[in-house]
Amino acid sequence: MSDEPSPVISEAPPPRHRGWLTIGFVAAILVYGVGYLIWYLGTPLGQAPQLDGAENLALAGQIAHGTLPHESFYRAMLYPAVLAVPLKLGLPGESLPAFAAIFGLLCHFAITLGVARLAARLWAGPNEKQAALLAAALWGFNPVALFYAVDVLDTVPSLALFVWGLVWYARPGTRKVDSIVGGVFLGLAVAARPHFLPVVFMATAVRALLAGRRKAQYADMSACFSALAVLLVVGGVDARWGGEFHLMPTQGAYNFYAANLPGANGRYYTQKVLFAEITPGENPARKEAEALYAQATQTPPPHSMAEMNAYWRAQAWANITTNPMAWLKLMAKKTYYLLNDFDQYNNQTYAWHQAESPWLKWNYLGWGILFVMAVGAVPLAWRRVHSEETIRPKLLGLLLVFCTYAAGVLLYYASGRFRLPLMALLCVPAAGWAANLPMEKKKKGLCLGAMLLPVMLTFSNLFAAHDTSTFIQDELLSANAAAQTGNDELAEKYAQQALLLDPTRPDARRIALVSYFNLTTTDAKTYDTLRGWQAQLKLLPGLELPDASSNLAAGMAYWKTGDKATALKIWKDGAGRFGPGSMPTKALLTENIFNHQIPQGTPPPDLPLLDYMQRQPGN
Repeated sequence: MSDEPSPVISEAPPPRHRGWLTIGFVAAILVYGVGYLIWYLGTPLGQAPQLDGAENLALAGQIAHGTLPHESFYRAMLYPAVLAVPLKLGLPGESLPAFAAIFGLLCHFAITLGVARLAARLWAGPNEKQAALLAAALWGFNPVALFYAVDVLDTVPSLALFVWGLVWYARPGTRKVDSIVGGVFLGLAVAARPHFLPVVFMATAVRALLAGRRKAQYADMSACFSALAVLLVVGGVDARWGGEFHLMPTQGAYNFYAANLPGANGRYYTQKVLFAEITPGENPARKEAEALYAQATQTPPPHSMAEMNAYWRAQAWANITTNPMAWLKLMAKKTYYLLNDFDQYNNQTYAWHQAESPWLKWNYLGWGILFVMAVGAVPLAWRRVHSEETIRPKLLGLLLVFCTYAAGVLLYYASGRFRLPLMALLCVPAAGWAANLPMEKKKKGLCLGAMLLPVMLTFSNLFAAHDTSTFIQDELLSANAAAQTGNDELAEKYAQQALLLDPTRPDARRIALVSYFNLTTTDAKTYDTLRGWQAQLKLLPGLELPDASSNLAAGMAYWKTGDKATALKIWKDGAGRFGPGSMPTKALLTENIFNHQIPQGTPPPDLPLLDYMQRQPGN
């Protein structure tokens, strides 16, 4: 086979039907995205985001209302700051999750346009529009991308900034303004999500290669400097607000330690300290880092963030250097997980949510298909020439971005959320299948041969890659969100599903108990039965009752099954803990009415509660 490039591809006027094809693709992507958004906003998680989403909402509220603590930023603040803008302009706080979901969907559409532009640039020629359409379809119809887009996360908004930074880098020529604008987008992407930082240090080479040049020029250096300038501004804001200059948020040190310690699974963060109560919006990893640091150093809080981070970095490097072979094996497993089709857990497991959604469950487009298509398209790109311009530098530029970002991810976890930007990059070379039709038989053989190893790698199940033990976390998150939104039927359903996986989980038992009690007040015929209350008694042994609702419901389980002495004991404890106006106190007062023990000055009874306690459970 000759190494000489193939003849220059000649231009041909596009057929008229391509315009209608483009309109149809755009309309279908819009319908699919908006349809999923409407469905998601009707779910408990869409109305009451959990964990990182709840933390972002809390930070946005603090920024808008001027109550953000004066300390170094623990997590990237650009995204919460964006969410704070509508709050500052008067948007009700309860509407912020919907605003965030709509904003995320718009960013998803922006990424769709961005990867289409990159694909047209990479596969320039008579079929570049087909390549752009295929790239847009691979991202716009991608259920994994859509799943992350509507959550209250910085993942998709930061990716939109990143992709459009690459679009500006890929503009032909050596104009400094293109390098500067691309660098600003990249810097903002890092300010929203620090995982993009490694690409900043390769930005000069990336700009040159994506523009089609093998050697960087002076103007290309602006690609790196403008990105760093944005980060210097972010560091200045951090110094002014928190008193210390940091280019990056301070959460990275403990995460680096936790991701690389002996025994780490390489797929996701595993919490080592379980807390009885987590304030909504509070970061469990931060709370754990502070607790373990206090235990290890025997120093009481408050702790210096700089000293604490220095400690965790030292611990991480000590673990790595003490047993480098074990760490290299961990990195090899992380690489396998990163390239595997299964989207690893990160607060949510995509596979569980895909099965729950009618908009996602039948769509199997994801990492594996994109990875195989992208690798299979490499032989199509290697000898392609258009207008005397070889495609190789641009392909190498994408590969450089891919490997640089992937290296940064592998230092932490191979979760589906972290690798999402790599999926966007895969759409660009994968679009080459549309740019090279019709295809010669020899080329088909090369492409199919190149796809064999990726197929075996990405669709295999080694090292528990397809582990679904995290599904219980998804059940609990959904149950908690349903309870917060007052959907007791769903809350009880998800809590019971979690208990099937682990009958000992106290959080699942509390949600199931309280939700069942709430259901008996609204649908007595179905739920307020002796058999139903006897089932609740099985949830109670050893269960802590940290709030008035669970205390009332636990006592009611004994009351309805005839053990009134135990019920009164529980309510007396609750009355002492939660005060005179609490529901356990009202239950005690109601019980006094039954025994005609009504001291003078006793508040009037809670009539609905009186009726409820008098009602005998059905069979």
